[in-house]
Amino acid sequence: MPVPSVQDLFLYELCSMYDAEHRIVQMLPQLANECNDSQIKDAFQRHEEETRHQIQNLESCFQVLGYEPQRVTCHVVQGLKEDHDSLTKENPPEDVLTMFNVGGAAQTEYFEMACYRGLVEKADRMGLGECSRLLQENLRQEEDMARKCEQIGRDLGQRIPSTWRKAA
Repeated sequence: MPVPSVQDLFLYELCSMYDAEHRIVQMLPQLANECNDSQIKDAFQRHEEETRHQIQNLESCFQVLGYEPQRVTCHVVQGLKEDHDSLTKENPPEDVLTMFNVGGAAQTEYFEMACYRGLVEKADRMGLGECSRLLQENLRQEEDMARKCEQIGRDLGQRIPSTWRKAA
């Protein structure tokens, strides 16, 4: 996709977030299934519903722009998924996998927050008020989920004993 202007960059980034949200909505059920902690499982399941709504908001932005939604590969989210898959092949204990998943979710949320902030700023500069409103809604949801991930991570850290072992 050529990107000769700020408007094209906005569209490119919108397409990348569209891909990111689609990848995330596919990952969240797996993350929920890997957790035996009901609070964490519930957070992942609720965020799956929010992510589906975020996809709808992005589709509404495309509609406002008169553009058919397209996915441009989001390599960041793709990489986070590859990291997850690599770790799971090592068969870590459930509590380790849960901590990894919560940390990965937090990383994802911060990436999404940065992207949505940039998209909101561009939408505002271009006078795309409806897009800005929809993207701000997505941003607020990502901020809420980031806070939940941080709290869950702190709670897990207090519950799960951790001692440093030297490699043999």
